[in-house]
Order: sequence, then structure tokens, then C-alpha cells
Amino acid sequence: MLQIVDYHERTKHQPHRYADGPGFMDWQNQPNPFRCYPGAESLALNLLERPLGLPYHRLFDPPSGEPESPDAERIGGFLELALGLSARKRFGGSEWFLRINPSSGNLHPTECYLLLPDYAGIPACIAHYNPLLHSLEIRSRLTQPAAGRLAQMNGFALVLSSIYWREAWKYGERAFRYTQHDIGHALAALRFSATLCNWHFHVRPELPASRLDALLGFAAEFSHPGEAEHADCLCWVQTGPAAGEPDLPALLNDLSQVAYKNQPNRLSPAHVDWPVIDQAARSTASPGFPRTPLGSDNPVPHVPSKQSAEEIIRRRRSAQSFDPERSRLSRAGFLQTLAATLPVSKGPFETLGTGTHLHLLIFVHRVDELDPGLYCLLRDGSDLENLRISMQSSFAWSRVDSVLPLYLLQSGDFRAFAEQVSCHQSIAGDSAFSLGMLARFDALISSTPWFYPRLFWEAGFIGQILYLEAEAQGLRGTGIGCYFDDAMHRLLGLGDRCWQDLYHFTVGAALEDSRIQTEPPYRHLNAVHDR
Repeated sequence: MLQIVDYHERTKHQPHRYADGPGFMDWQNQPNPFRCYPGAESLALNLLERPLGLPYHRLFDPPSGEPESPDAERIGGFLELALGLSARKRFGGSEWFLRINPSSGNLHPTECYLLLPDYAGIPACIAHYNPLLHSLEIRSRLTQPAAGRLAQMNGFALVLSSIYWREAWKYGERAFRYTQHDIGHALAALRFSATLCNWHFHVRPELPASRLDALLGFAAEFSHPGEAEHADCLCWVQTGPAAGEPDLPALLNDLSQVAYKNQPNRLSPAHVDWPVIDQAARSTASPGFPRTPLGSDNPVPHVPSKQSAEEIIRRRRSAQSFDPERSRLSRAGFLQTLAATLPVSKGPFETLGTGTHLHLLIFVHRVDELDPGLYCLLRDGSDLENLRISMQSSFAWSRVDSVLPLYLLQSGDFRAFAEQVSCHQSIAGDSAFSLGMLARFDALISSTPWFYPRLFWEAGFIGQILYLEAEAQGLRGTGIGCYFDDAMHRLLGLGDRCWQDLYHFTVGAALEDSRIQTEPPYRHLNAVHDR
């Protein structure tokens, strides 16, 4: 069987050779970005009719106050502000939708299923969320024992899954990486939306991936050939007082005889097989493992904000290009943006349940009162000496701030290199800053290969926070999945796989294309009012 380290090396882009991909855009077979279950019982959800007043900075605090009572309206609002549509775009004869959660190439391989007890307006069921129609497609009603057990738990379960074909259509073998980024994006979006409801939200890694596949019928090859779907993680949404940890294995036992009838829609007329992706998925399938508590290594408070959390969540976009003349950020705004990515006990990153494994290597281009250069944000202080020893001996490691664990490694103009290492994309150099995310790798992956996807989840989770922080600072962010992995390692002086570059990101002032029309996302549903 393919070792995941071999997959990782095989799918690295190099300046002289990109990872294996389709080589052209097969528009006739572009996958439908929306999965649905024709013939399934469908329950339309209402769009939010009133703005939610939570200030933006409160997203980074533990949920507080009285939890919203779960019902069809609250479940609908929770999904709308996590995985729903954010805008409809038009250009010429083409139209496409944007969503609250980011996705590589706007291809959206991530799907969401819910295990719900009886709520007002919702029967106890296993349902698929359809973001295009903002509806729940009921795949199976729950038995009385399962419904009763869920009701006693004061919460509901949620499963995220991936359809690799949606990414592989454009990106080929590297698509497995990108689908995992998107799981991280979605987890962060769900965590923040749960906070808006005063609900607690956590990944529950104790359950093996095979049980989740069986739960949703994926193991029975329920999808069309070439469009297989894989369960990634089960999450628990605590909507009321918790009487200890929910007994999720017992819940799954109650659901062991679930029968599904409706087959999903076909996404493409034809497909290209990328066997290495399926091999990577098999080699990283989780056997189930206990959660890791998140320490309070970096207790940096979030600066209070008068901006609405909902407003920032709704207006998040990915920039296509930046204006370098306007891509400036104050020192305070830059430090605040970085502070939001730090793992703090009871903060957003406890959602993942896997500890802290990534640090940020930052190219500062245009930040007031800060020298241009290469910086490191140390997200886990225990790695300081390891990184010093592993990287270039000439790096200064000068502490920049008394509170934030930010270090200057080398002063200088890195704009050209930032562009080159990000596959020659000017957006990485025209920004206020860009960065790469450096992950602990060999020691972790060799012993626990199922952590490989979770490194990308952490990277995507950080990316979603950077997207929101960019909007809060009046700028815009863009995740960059195309970069030259080993060229970044050579700059840092890394000669082995102890550390690996996993995701790039850039923040600046977006150049808007006035030819593209923006319309409300749900006009096709005749919503109560346009958004």
C-alpha cells in the first residue's frame, strides 16, 4: 500500500515539474458543485430574518450566555452562516455561487450530514444539507432508541465528508491535499457559526472512519462510479447542558441498521481515475483516537471590535489580485491578525482536538512600523529550539513583540521570492504580507499516518481565520494551494522532512473586476428579503 509520505513527496510542485494533473480544463465534465438526493424527503429551511448582533471579537471566546433553543429556524441559521451561499456571481453567460466556507478553486468537495433528534419542525433523522436550496434532504428517519438517546444528550451530531473527484477534475493528484484544506475551512466556519448560537462545537476523533462510512452508506458504494464519497470526521454540537461526554459509540450502535433508498445525483458525465488519491485516503483512514487537550500556551486577548461577526462572515471572499499601492496594514492590525491564529485554551482551535502542529513563516512586505523581511510566528513555544536548530544558522530569531511570539528571522525584500515560491503568483508579492504554514511532519506521520489529513485541517482552520481577519482589517485574503514545497524548505535551511510546508496564504487590498456582477445568494428561493 502507498505510504502517505510517498504520496506527499510525489505531489510536491517543483519549478521544473508540477504534480501530476489533467493538464487542461475539461469543461464538459466539470463536476456539479452541489450534491443532492433526488426523491428524498426535503425540508426547506428558513433564511435568517434578523441580523445577529454578536461583535466579531466574541467569535474567539468560548460560547457564553443562554444557548439558542434548537429548532428548524436555529438549525437553518447555523448552517446558513457556516456552509450556505454568500453570493451569486455573473459574467457574460456564466454564473456561479460563492459560499460562506472557502474552497480550493471554488470546487467545494465538502458535504455535510446531520444526525438530529426531534426538534420543532424537524423529525429525528439523518439528513444531508443542500446549500443551494438551503434544505435538509432526509436520508433516513431515526429509530426510537436512537432518537431517544440523542434527545437525552442535548445536542446533535454532524459528519463532514469529501468527494475527491470535485478537486481532482482540476488539480489531479494534489487534490487529496486540497480536500483536507477544505475540511479545515469548513470546521472553522462551523465552529464560528455554532458560537453565534451559543453552542459548543467539537470534532470527536474517537470513532473510526470505517464506522462513519458505514453509517452514511458510503461503504455500500452508494455513489456513482468515479464519484465516491468518504467520511472525514464526526463533530458534536452541544446545544444544552451536557451530562458528561456524549456516548457516540452507543449512538452509532443504535444506528447500525439504517437503510437508505435515494441515490445521489450524478456530478459529471465522465471521469478520470486518480488511483493515488484513493490509496492516500486508505493509508490515512483514522482508526479512532482520543482527543488531545489544547494548552494555553499563548494567552493573547483579542482586541474588542464593534464590527458584527455575521457581517464579516457573510462578506468573506477570496481575492484574485491585489493593488500593491493600497496593500498596507498597520502594525497593530497585523499583530491582531496573527494573534487570532494562536491556539488558546477554550478558544477556536480546541475544536480540532489534536493539539498544535503548525507555525507561520511570514513574508512581511507592507506593514507600518515593521521592517520588511521573513518572520516566524511560534504557535507552540516548545518547538523554539527545534526550529532554531533545524533552520538556517544565520537567522536572527529576534523577538518583535513583548506579548506575541513573533520573531524576525531575516530583514529584506522578499516580494520576488514570495511570488516565485507560490508558483509565480503576483498576489503573494503584491500583498501586505504572505505566509507559509510549517508543520511537524516525519515524527508524527511515521507513527500516526492518519494525522496527515489533520495537519491540513489545522492549516485550513488557520486559513479561515485569516480570511475573516483580513475582512475585519478592511483587506482581503486568499489561500494559495500552489507553491513549491522544497523551494520554501531550502530558503529556511530545512534538509529533511522533520518540518514540511503545507499551505500558503496572502492578505492585501483586492482589485475588483467591475465586469463581474454580484447578486444576492438566495434570490432563486424567493427569500423574505434580499441579502
